[in-house]
Amino acid sequence: MRRLTAGKLAVLYAASALLVLSGVLPAYAVSEGEYRALSLFFDEEQLAVSAARIEKPVSQTAEDVTIITSDDIVSMNAHTLTDVLYNVPGVEMDIRGGPGSGTTVHIQGSESRHVLVIIDGVEWNNLSDNFADVSSMPVQNIDRVEIIEGPASSSWGSSLGGVINVITKAAGASKAMAGLFSGSFGEENTGDYRAEISGKVKDVGYYVYAGNLVTDGLRPNTNFRRNDIYTKLKWDAGGKASFLWTLGYSKGSRGDGEAPVFDLKFGDDFEYFFSTLALEYKISDYADVDFSLRTVRRTVEQSLGLLSTGEVIDKSNADDKGYGGSIKLTLRKGIHHVVLGSDYDNGDLRSDIINGGKQTLEKWAVFTNDTMVFGQFSITPGIRYDHTSTNGEFVSPSLGVTYRLGEKTMVRGYVARGFSIPPLAATFGTGFFSLPNPDLGVEKVWSYQAGIESTALRYLWMKTTLFMHDIKDAIVNEVLPDQTFKAVNRDRQRRQGFEVELKTAPLHKTSFSAAFVFIDAEDRGTGRTLTEVPRYSCDIGVHYNDKRSFQALLKGHYIWWNSGPDLGGNYNAFIWDMNIIKKLFKKEDRNVELFLTAHNIFNGSQYAIGDFRNPRRWIEGGARVTF
Repeated sequence: MRRLTAGKLAVLYAASALLVLSGVLPAYAVSEGEYRALSLFFDEEQLAVSAARIEKPVSQTAEDVTIITSDDIVSMNAHTLTDVLYNVPGVEMDIRGGPGSGTTVHIQGSESRHVLVIIDGVEWNNLSDNFADVSSMPVQNIDRVEIIEGPASSSWGSSLGGVINVITKAAGASKAMAGLFSGSFGEENTGDYRAEISGKVKDVGYYVYAGNLVTDGLRPNTNFRRNDIYTKLKWDAGGKASFLWTLGYSKGSRGDGEAPVFDLKFGDDFEYFFSTLALEYKISDYADVDFSLRTVRRTVEQSLGLLSTGEVIDKSNADDKGYGGSIKLTLRKGIHHVVLGSDYDNGDLRSDIINGGKQTLEKWAVFTNDTMVFGQFSITPGIRYDHTSTNGEFVSPSLGVTYRLGEKTMVRGYVARGFSIPPLAATFGTGFFSLPNPDLGVEKVWSYQAGIESTALRYLWMKTTLFMHDIKDAIVNEVLPDQTFKAVNRDRQRRQGFEVELKTAPLHKTSFSAAFVFIDAEDRGTGRTLTEVPRYSCDIGVHYNDKRSFQALLKGHYIWWNSGPDLGGNYNAFIWDMNIIKKLFKKEDRNVELFLTAHNIFNGSQYAIGDFRNPRRWIEGGARVTF
């Protein structure tokens, strides 16, 4: 018997699914009442803003987009953005030590530097190595997170792997004042304490949050301390204009693990600040214009010490700060929904491992896209021009198409050209063994996606996505004869595969979910399979919610890291987490509830590197009061 490759299996699966969904093969009949119930479960007209930088229905979005809401975040008892992203199909993370432990984010096998993380329109990636510290980002102030899998350069610029867009809670409430107090305590002195308040005074809405996350560490040398505040004000200045101001600040320290064989331990201290000021003006019933200004500062001091004595033997500092702005014009007329805009950002990096101690990245861009709706069709062309002071210029076109097959099925296709700017550490960095390469160019990709989303099968929502990312001028480290190395544009890579997601409508108050992701990553020059790129992952979930006083969520996650044998990884087990929420009191908008979370119930091992292992089983619990 001939062996079917993963690619052929994916094609056969997609073809058979399309035949079922289009009616060529038989499917279960769904009554109108059942379909209405399922439509409440799967809101295909849910609005997403990340793909085209405007609000539009998911059914008109050709990109592979996942949306996580604040209700989802509550049900999983998340501490940081890391917890929120952990179970998203297509997003790969190596969890290393409990709340706040450093980790990197990969999307469909991309490098972490290829993933753009945004909060309130501010880039969270640093200038040094393009690292986005999602493990330090609090979640209480998040309204929703939108994840674009695959390049989104025609809207956002440097984002070869994808975009994670964090949208914070609105300022103001339907009543004069609303708020929350929450506290939890777990093993190893792990505590998470939060408070938020929102309301409206005349024409000014406000939202204020403060929090503290602390743990002694669930693995050796993974302690974490963080204090953070966030505030947002919105002033409705008449019927056509509104002003919005935000400010966020976090400060903390973290143990980044250890390497006992070398008698070494790692740590860092961090301080993050960002602020935005925006004006939204309604020109007419068909046109709006948005102006926004932003500023950000990220300061990190990394330390290297001896395990045996605790002595710090080396420190490095990175202090990057920047400012920028955007202007966006939105036009709605007939079949068109057009966006025209421009972005500008200027950032300075000061570091003792950067040539001259300081380097600057200045970039500006212009972009446009249009969503044209023709009955069941929507077509979204887009293009963006980016210019950088360090690595030249780039043009990013894209074209997306969606088609509604009746009321219950949507087919989508997307092709895009994308890029990522090399980190300043690769272009100008000097280290013990590293050399700068000021001739580095951007990494480029052509990406192709096709997908189906449907509720045609009884009580079931299904989403299937096929993807292929052809990467050119990928950055790798080239080892020189004197054993130093420098970053060069050399490799051609291809990452292709498929994602399958299934969710059921609630039956007897219980819903089920499952997802499977396969990634085939290869060096196109040699044909070898790339290691350290996850080969496949699987997620399983069971959610019970009686909509009154009790809910429970059981989630299982598995990932095959495909790491090299010398790294000592171990990933032969699912990691199962259980979250339970019990409401004790409810009267109007006042609620008191208890919650309990058991992490890694069966003590599974799932880590890519032997020196940085995932936590064993641990338990925490707490209480929330809302008013």
